[in-house]
Amino acid sequence: MRSTANSRTATAQATGVLIAGIASTAYSAYHNHLAGSITGACLVISALTWVSLIRIKQWVTNTSNERRTLAEATRAADEERNRYVAAQAAAEIEHSRRQQDLAAERASIEARLTAERAKMRRDFEDERAQIMRDAFRTGVEMERAGMLKPDAPQIGNLIQFPKDLPTQQRERSREHGVVGP
Repeated sequence: MRSTANSRTATAQATGVLIAGIASTAYSAYHNHLAGSITGACLVISALTWVSLIRIKQWVTNTSNERRTLAEATRAADEERNRYVAAQAAAEIEHSRRQQDLAAERASIEARLTAERAKMRRDFEDERAQIMRDAFRTGVEMERAGMLKPDAPQIGNLIQFPKDLPTQQRERSREHGVVGP
């Protein structure tokens, strides 16, 4: 992760304090001033601590890997969403196509049914007309033969059944376990 302006400024200031501490320690050691040497050493330690804290902050707040992972996850989610939208569009197109096919099939069946009904109606009317012609012809022939006159003798064979048929009794069952009269 790149340093921000505040981190760069703090690092520059800590570097300046470090240089001043080293210079103060060297100057005081050269002139044999114990207090100046201790002050310089404290400045050096403070500057090093300051730089260490800046580096630790950068290390803790470094989110470049997380950002990269987030970018990859976002890209994968976008691809998945695009695939889902494409699949949904394909499903809707397929559904629309099937609806059109069903509508065409229904229209075809309806036309075929209408044609078959018309043919059946014509066949029925033709058969009915034929039966009417045959019935009328039969009636005319019967009229010409004199069969439809009220006092015309009816010619036919009547079979008479005998009136005194011998009565038969039912045979009684003689099987085992049958109770009867």
